[in-house]
Amino acid sequence: MSLPTVELAKCRLRPWRAADADALVAAWADPEILQGSSPPEDRSVAAAMRWIASAEDRCERGLAVDLAVANLEDDEVVGEVGLSSIDQRRGAALIGWWVAADARGKGVATEAIDAFAAWALADGGLVALVAEISPDNVASLRVAENCGFQPLGPNAWVRKR
Repeated sequence: MSLPTVELAKCRLRPWRAADADALVAAWADPEILQGSSPPEDRSVAAAMRWIASAEDRCERGLAVDLAVANLEDDEVVGEVGLSSIDQRRGAALIGWWVAADARGKGVATEAIDAFAAWALADGGLVALVAEISPDNVASLRVAENCGFQPLGPNAWVRKR
């Protein structure tokens, strides 16, 4: 897999850049994002820079695909979409996302996840994506449903090719 750049109506999916480190640090400190994700213990700018610098390597090695979700106007990061636990043999991966507070409720997550999932299930060569979502995370449940994910279990939703 290679890291794509995708222009959408409300946002752009693109590889992370060193200049995005502050946005990543802010996300790692956002209480709503923390509820549904597992950020690293070290949430410093230096840690964000290391994570960003290793994104292409993680992708090339088939470990993860992480893309920034950016505003079309100023290219500032407003979210992230990613694949992890990629199992090429089974053609499956976990999918995750977050959206910064100022971009929530504007349809950015739905547009970004729908496009990213379509890419992963076509160009990414996967046949199934699983989203692990807490039943308390109403916004992410709505995004998953709007993007064609089906309930798989109490905390899991799946979208297939």
